[in-house]
Parts: sequence; structure tokens; C-alpha cells
Amino acid sequence: MKWVRAVLRVLILSLDRLFVPKPVLSREPAAQAAIDSKLSEWSLYQLEACPFCVKVRRQMKRLLLTIPIKDVGR
Repeated sequence: MKWVRAVLRVLILSLDRLFVPKPVLSREPAAQAAIDSKLSEWSLYQLEACPFCVKVRRQMKRLLLTIPIKDVGR
């Protein structure tokens, strides 16, 4: 079972790095700074190869959200 998880981990992380999402919107620098300051209080607790966490990180990239990420696996 460990080798299945290892293979899936490599597959998930490889595909995530290979297909990087493009932002779907653009903001004024002042508006982006305001959003970043509000989101600085938030944190995303994640596992690197979790498929749900990958979806959240990809959506954050699309929406230009900067949320501090903390890895719970370490």
C-alpha cells in the first residue's frame, strides 16, 4: 500500500507542476494589496500531495490570492 501512495504522490505533484494554472483576472495594485493584507491573517494547513489541497492551491493561483501555507506533514 505504501508504494501505491508513493506513486500517486509523484503523479499528483508532477501533474501539478506540469500544468500551472493561469490567473483568470487582474487587479489594480492597491486592490491586490488590500486583499493580501486581509488574507495575511489566514493560513492554509495542507498536505503537499493531497488532491484537495492541490485544488485549493491551484484556485488560489487562478484568483491571485496570497495565503500563507503551512505543511501539516512536517
